[in-house]
Amino acid sequence: MTKKEKRKRKKQDRGIVDFMMVANHFFHALKEWILEMDDPRNPSYTTYTQTDLTYMAILKNVCGQHSMREMEENFNKETCIATLRLMSGNQNLEEMPHYDTLNYYLEKLSPDCLSGLRKKMVTSLIRGKQFNRGRMLGKYWRIILDGTGLFYFKEKHCDNCLCVTRKTDDGKAMKLYYHKVLEAKIVLNDNVVISLGTEFIENEKEDISKQDCEINAAKRLLKKIKKDYKRLPICVQGDALYATEPFMNLCRKKYHWEYLFTQKNTRQKKLGEGFEWIKSGEDTTRKKGLCKEKGTAYYANHVEELAEKEEVMNVLEYEYETKDKEGKKQIIRFQWISSLEVTNRNLEEIILAGRGRWKIENEGFNNQKNGIYRIEHLNSKNSNAMKNHYLLTQISDILMQLYLAWNPYIKELKQSIKNTSSGLLESFRGLTVTQEDVSYINRYTTVYLE
Repeated sequence: MTKKEKRKRKKQDRGIVDFMMVANHFFHALKEWILEMDDPRNPSYTTYTQTDLTYMAILKNVCGQHSMREMEENFNKETCIATLRLMSGNQNLEEMPHYDTLNYYLEKLSPDCLSGLRKKMVTSLIRGKQFNRGRMLGKYWRIILDGTGLFYFKEKHCDNCLCVTRKTDDGKAMKLYYHKVLEAKIVLNDNVVISLGTEFIENEKEDISKQDCEINAAKRLLKKIKKDYKRLPICVQGDALYATEPFMNLCRKKYHWEYLFTQKNTRQKKLGEGFEWIKSGEDTTRKKGLCKEKGTAYYANHVEELAEKEEVMNVLEYEYETKDKEGKKQIIRFQWISSLEVTNRNLEEIILAGRGRWKIENEGFNNQKNGIYRIEHLNSKNSNAMKNHYLLTQISDILMQLYLAWNPYIKELKQSIKNTSSGLLESFRGLTVTQEDVSYINRYTTVYLE
């Protein structure tokens, strides 16, 4: 594609108008859902509606505004006010809300409200059946668990802070206070992996003997997911941290889900030894030429008997040969433990699902930390507002991923997410939305995703 052709294609991209069209297509009742949230403010002193403030926070994220002051400066335009008025449905909107107004609202708003809003969005996508082909083995929705650190402080930030002691370069011990979160992502297809649930890892009070941890947070999160999505067929995925018999029991026996966890001998030593013993004999099944590397896979079902376990433990392994930077041959090996019965027919699909978890975990949080969202940036020092800013980022990411999956110009122009976000900001600041654009946004249309 020539430079002239690229310029021509870029002109066809309507930016913020297309973003609004995609959001309206998938979530036609989004404004109503936002207004249904419990507003914590005094109505007598309220100038802006909940939709004004929520949509402004969403625009901050998708337009790549890393700080509240940056948003305040870039959004202070008549075109921005007019577009926000259209998005929120508040015809009395005359000015963009100040970032202090947004923070005050988020300090008072219960995080359960935004979690409920996300639940309605995810439920709408699942019921729409557009992503049914993305289910694992044609049945299971893949739920990937992963935790990450958000904010770090040298001094105690609040009573809920986690604490760790580190040694400095000069050998002195230094206390660090931090906030951590556990995220459950649902895989809708290869390009759309969105937030399903969030559990903040935090201490209930100051000076407790045992701190909160990722495993305990995962137990609380799975309980919430089961409550919110009672009949959803799920396969839980995670790293070796979750590959313990009590956690597997929780998934399979209590919630009636399947699981697929990374297997390491440091976590399940007897299981690993049992599988190696089976491999040395003739009881494993071997299959060659799998995946793009044309590697070799081994699997054995019901290895739990050798490991003296009661929970169902089917083990599969995939390895392939490659070369390192110096040109020397090396073997890359992966191993998983699953409740799913492994066969020659489903072997490759389970391997791809297991390998995809690592990519989703690393790229997902890496994009949110270092990409357009910068989730580690502290938008407010208030604990409640911090949680709500994080949840709004996840809601924004749902809309952004759907927009990116639909946008036909990104692949043609080989456009990065950062440049796409900059294009949204440019159109939000410079584009006057016409009545023709409004008709385009609201009309019934078919949205095809890449």
